[in-house]
Amino acid sequence: MTENNNQTRLVPSGWVKQSHPQTFSHHAGPFYFRKEGSTPGVGFLAEPHHANLGGIIHGGALMTLADMALWDICRREIGVFKAVTVSFNADFIGPGPVGSFIEASGEMTKAGRNLVFARGLVTANGKSLMSFSGTLKRLT
Repeated sequence: MTENNNQTRLVPSGWVKQSHPQTFSHHAGPFYFRKEGSTPGVGFLAEPHHANLGGIIHGGALMTLADMALWDICRREIGVFKAVTVSFNADFIGPGPVGSFIEASGEMTKAGRNLVFARGLVTANGKSLMSFSGTLKRLT
């Protein structure tokens, strides 16, 4: 369990809150990372401030989640590295419900010296919300 806006919210066991309060992702989230191990995962508790005017999770919130997941997916394969996203593709499949824990996971498809490629899926309550793929450029 974690505190958020003075309310107790459930976060699935095995997830840890991101600890970088000065970053964009902290303000967009907060986001949670699956605990260390081989299975990647980044997630957030979908709250009203993540929603669009239609009452479902804004596509930009899902894309931010997936962009963070690209790095998490790859770092679990090749270790920690600094990178920037050079390309990102997304296909929206279904609506994201407010009140759900939404998570992104996937697989690294290739790691070169300068570029790293990954793809994945964003889900909530066992339902697919968005598929994504992207390319990261390693920074030296």
